[in-house]
Amino acid sequence: MFTPGTERGGVGVPTPPPTTPASYSSASARVAAARRRSGLLTSGARQSPFGTPGRSTPLNRSLHTSQLLEAAGQYTMEFYGSSLPTLVKEALTFADRNVEMSAVLSEEGWAWLVCGRRLLVWKYRQEESRSRLVNHQFRELTLPPSDLAHRAQLVVVYTPAEGQVPSCIAASPEGFVRYWGTITHEASYCEVSTELQGQECESLVSLGAGLGCLLATTTSTTLLLQPGGGLGGGQTINVRHLKAPAGLLGGISRRVSSLVFGSMPTQAPEARLVRAVGVPGAHGEERAILVLSANSLQKWYLAPGQADQLVYECNVEKHIRESFVDHVWGRERAGATQLRVWLVDMQPAAGGSAVMVLTAAVNPQVSQQLVYALATMETGGTTPPTTVNNFSVLKHSEYYQESAENVLLAQRFLLCGTTAYIYNKNTVLCVSAVGEGDSGDRVEFSGAGDSILGVGRSQRLPLFFSATHGIVSITPTAANTSTLGGMVNESMTEEVSRLTEGLNLSLGAWTEGGADQDKTTRLQAAFLHYNKGNVAQSQLLLDELFPGSDTSQLDSAVLQLSINLLDDSPATDPRWAEALKGAIGGTGAPTSLIVLNQLKDKTTAHQYFITFLQQMGLWQQLSVGMERETRVATRTALAEHGQRLAFATALRTLHNEHQELVDAAIRHVVAERGEVPKNKLTHADLFYRCVSQIEDIIAGVLKAQQEVLSADVAPRDPVATIHNVNKLLLALLHTARAPSPTMPPSTTTTDTPLEHVPWTATRGTKGTRTLLLQQHQTTVQVGLVRAEDSDTRTRLYSQLINLADFILADYQPHLRSLAALPLGHDAHQDLLKEYGKDRYSLIQPLVDGEQYDQAVSLAEKYCDFRTLVEVCDRTNNQERLTQYMNRFGSEGFSDFVFRWYLETGKRGKLLCQGGGQQGGELARFLQDYSSLAWLHQINTRDFTSACSTLRHLAQEESAYLSRKKTLLSLSKLCGLVAGGGDGSGAGGADTTNGSMVVEDDSLTLEEELIHYQEQLPESVLSAHFLDPDTMRVLSPTELIHMYTSEENISANEFDFKKALDLMSFVGEEEAEELRRLVWVRALLRNSWDHLDTDNPIQALSETTFFKTVELAFTQGCEMRELLVPVEELLTCEELEKLCQDANFKFLLRAGYEHVEKLIG
Repeated sequence: MFTPGTERGGVGVPTPPPTTPASYSSASARVAAARRRSGLLTSGARQSPFGTPGRSTPLNRSLHTSQLLEAAGQYTMEFYGSSLPTLVKEALTFADRNVEMSAVLSEEGWAWLVCGRRLLVWKYRQEESRSRLVNHQFRELTLPPSDLAHRAQLVVVYTPAEGQVPSCIAASPEGFVRYWGTITHEASYCEVSTELQGQECESLVSLGAGLGCLLATTTSTTLLLQPGGGLGGGQTINVRHLKAPAGLLGGISRRVSSLVFGSMPTQAPEARLVRAVGVPGAHGEERAILVLSANSLQKWYLAPGQADQLVYECNVEKHIRESFVDHVWGRERAGATQLRVWLVDMQPAAGGSAVMVLTAAVNPQVSQQLVYALATMETGGTTPPTTVNNFSVLKHSEYYQESAENVLLAQRFLLCGTTAYIYNKNTVLCVSAVGEGDSGDRVEFSGAGDSILGVGRSQRLPLFFSATHGIVSITPTAANTSTLGGMVNESMTEEVSRLTEGLNLSLGAWTEGGADQDKTTRLQAAFLHYNKGNVAQSQLLLDELFPGSDTSQLDSAVLQLSINLLDDSPATDPRWAEALKGAIGGTGAPTSLIVLNQLKDKTTAHQYFITFLQQMGLWQQLSVGMERETRVATRTALAEHGQRLAFATALRTLHNEHQELVDAAIRHVVAERGEVPKNKLTHADLFYRCVSQIEDIIAGVLKAQQEVLSADVAPRDPVATIHNVNKLLLALLHTARAPSPTMPPSTTTTDTPLEHVPWTATRGTKGTRTLLLQQHQTTVQVGLVRAEDSDTRTRLYSQLINLADFILADYQPHLRSLAALPLGHDAHQDLLKEYGKDRYSLIQPLVDGEQYDQAVSLAEKYCDFRTLVEVCDRTNNQERLTQYMNRFGSEGFSDFVFRWYLETGKRGKLLCQGGGQQGGELARFLQDYSSLAWLHQINTRDFTSACSTLRHLAQEESAYLSRKKTLLSLSKLCGLVAGGGDGSGAGGADTTNGSMVVEDDSLTLEEELIHYQEQLPESVLSAHFLDPDTMRVLSPTELIHMYTSEENISANEFDFKKALDLMSFVGEEEAEELRRLVWVRALLRNSWDHLDTDNPIQALSETTFFKTVELAFTQGCEMRELLVPVEELLTCEELEKLCQDANFKFLLRAGYEHVEKLIG
């Protein structure tokens, strides 16, 4: 144990000198430094760090001895930060033993100790740029009253803005919150109640000045505490429960249960809180909140001024349960349901885009051994974790007793770099968080009165607050680097050791180049150090490469190193050494002389490169890089690099089976690249070296195939060649698509959506998709045509199905990426059209070949509605068509079927689709096709709708008068049937309580117009070349002109009266003009020269004009409205010549005078 440093005064809490142990020069100084490097460290193999009563063997060694320090020198414990304030020392020394004490060390450099209701706050880490003595470095505040013990985890001290005095928020276990706007004014605070209705507060998490703090209860209720201005300019705390916007839960997924964090009723025991943390969000002040309960993980996005967004809630316990089965007991000894699993604690990892969970499990049917493990899961983006990315089983275990369950599960852990510090009140177990679990080393705080009061992080160092020693840090020693390295290499086979021999070449080259090397080379050096087990050196290089949060060049370096691994040459092949003489050394990954083994070496190296990126925290920081002058998502590109390696390995494996074909293809590819074998290297050596361009082989294979098809060979050779090419390509593509067990699922997205074209779906003349479509077409046009037997055709059809399936599947990620682009609508629509065209052309040969089941299978998978309808129509399978209508109803299949029947002229079949559920869909569809809708309405006995539709059709009809008349008649008949009346005057009708209600007389008006047109004299029809049976529908204006025109040579007063009657069908302004025209034409029908002025009334009675007037009068027309004023007539241009005759004027005026007297 540490001996209290009485030479520095204080209460047994030594204060570190201003210099580090390495700066001591005197012997006494070196002794003091040795004492500060704690002797509290022991080997984890000697004793369980988390002992249970009656089961753990106590350590029978004095921890004061230097002998023990030398024996367990894997970690060093040193004092950290400023000396403790005097009041803190007194509190630690003289506090009542019954008073619970706890502390927190924040990353901002503030520490606070809770002792009863006393809250002691001080700055434990001084900034170099600031004075070490400022007036607010220590403050004592008073916490709210409480019947329960206060805890430091329910206090947050934070700086609202740089340079400002800190603020403080504290919550009592019952939920009373006290807020100090500045800690320099103890008496100036505000206090509110969160009204938790009996729930107990568990933790308070700072989310930044813009959001405030997150308060979490033991039952996983979460509340947001936001300081703000109150009435009169005072301070207040705004409290609101974290909840999703109304209506959100219905659309999240089935993973979101009815348990919503923030709901007030007491939660079930399963909802006990494990940990709530806040990590940086994607934009600005946005924060991602992760709440881990007994078995589920909930993620929220919070941003100032925006609604709370529940991203997902998922069951993570089931994934961890499965990992315990796989890694500890095995499937043959345990089932997932028989385990008891606990989620103990959680810490953010990988920059906040992943979490590491400390978990424990016991299998009662096997033994009472309680096993601990660290499970890492990706939590970035909006997709919940679906698997455990890394599961590290600790070699430490305990004997499980239900009575001691709370003690066994009271562990917490702190994650710093690659080390996890698992602790309880008196012990810290230091284990590696990278690779396989190790036994670890432990640090005990078990001296008299000593315990761990709190933990924290500062400048990447883990800190612990000891009741006896104050603030200390625990870090791996330099000698521990080899231990960590041993842990990393423990899982590596002899093959990896062979690989690292080749890697040493590049490491040496980097050492010579030093810091002047580019980032790719230095990243490669970090990777090599990692594989050699020098994790600390690897981390140091990465810190130098990407200091702080600067990862702007990370993506380009990672992509380039990945490509270098793919395209590296064998390190031990003398032919390559000669060919590349003077060139910069590669990664040296492949050390074998055999091509197949070289590819396996590259695959292994690439897999370890992915592991390196994950374990060193780089994987989640990857975003967007450049590849072949195109912006790509880096993780996606790395996954495709792994697919290329699998493709190349499969190609080499199948090389001998298709030797002539592959050899010819390789020669074409190498020649196309402009390379020439030299130094006894072969075409295969050159080709298989460049794995990043492995897809070039497809073009080479097709060119080799074309040579066979163009040659004068036996009839069977072309078909056999096509079959072999298909077989080879499908095997390669299938291997490339198979998921890699080492590639983690990409559950996060880049900030900027990108277009993603899979490497197996590129377009252009040499694009993979283009070439595969070409091969599909060759198989159809040549293979099937020349096939001589049914077995051969069956095999070719099977290959066509697989080719089509692969091509169409690779369209999907491309389409999804374009759909996510803000400005990608046009490109997405263009690709959709291309996709639809290719989809039909790929499946149609199966339909033509009557391979209906296979065609339908593909069409169902890729929603090719056209093929589905065609197959059902060809096979006359109405039952299957109805099933598709029900199955794909939400995707518009029914409308597609109806439209297809219309376009193909099969209207009878269209109207046969009106039964059952499809009846309503057909009715909606036919709303745009009124000419068919009325037939469907009559078929479904909807006579009211049919009446309305027919009336509308009649009103719109203009081509044929006979059709208009028929439509009106049918509409009238439907009205009769619907209403049970006589239909007279029934234009449009509505059924209300079983009776027909007349809405208007539009139907009668339409019938009148038809009647007027049918009465046109034959002379008029002939003059206008109209056939009574086929003539078009004439407008009222046209009818007026025809009745009064000169072509109507036999026109009389009845014709002119009809023309006047037609005025009711035209607008008022037009009616005035037409009325004048009718009376003018009536005047011009007679000669006025011979009329006897001595007897004007008698003379006028023989004129058409006054005959029309008399007819209108006798029929009761309103003459003043019907007649045009005489003065207006006399000014008409058409009567200008007549008006020069005084007799005409006399007679006309006399006639008007006579009419005036009659209507007087």
